[in-house]
Amino acid sequence: MMETSEQDLTALIIKQPQPRERRRLSYYWPLAVAIVVIIIDQLVKRAVEANLGPPGSGKAVELLGGQFRIIYIVNKGASFGFLNNADVWWIFAALALTVSIGLVVWYAARGTRNPWLQLGLGLVLGGIVGNLLDRLFQGGGVTDMFNMPNVGIFKVFNVADSGITVGVVIVILTILLQGWRAGKTPVKAEVEKTAEEGSEEGSQKDA
Repeated sequence: MMETSEQDLTALIIKQPQPRERRRLSYYWPLAVAIVVIIIDQLVKRAVEANLGPPGSGKAVELLGGQFRIIYIVNKGASFGFLNNADVWWIFAALALTVSIGLVVWYAARGTRNPWLQLGLGLVLGGIVGNLLDRLFQGGGVTDMFNMPNVGIFKVFNVADSGITVGVVIVILTILLQGWRAGKTPVKAEVEKTAEEGSEEGSQKDA
């Protein structure tokens, strides 16, 4: 019974189409979101390379009184500049390629009709592919440019990193919030049912 309830709850949150259900072209709108992220990411990277290159030149555009700046670095590590000095870009490229293919295959085969999950998946896919293109065609390095000097956790990042981060946050919040709402309804119904039964028993005793 518990396993069935959990399966019903998961289905309610993810809203997967039926296996043999025909999917219209509009079902694949998250791919359009991914393409938009990729285009913006690549355009911003090429503009930064053209105007602030070569990497490490020290050129920077400071905004908001120095709280936010645009610089040009090449990162061969993970997102937000982590492991930048580790020359294992091919591992990140292989991982990104595997995850990208996995997301597309899963969405085509199973997928979701939850619009927030669709948006989050589109942003994540676009961000992963955006950085993957750099690794494959820019010598293994990813062009990063955004920096908030007083917020050390972010280091230096790009549009693709932002897409991945925002997408993951949307997916997590959607699962948590809708899971809470979906799980609250049966609990409330059970409480009301118990209260009604107690009221009926009390009435019978009084009679």
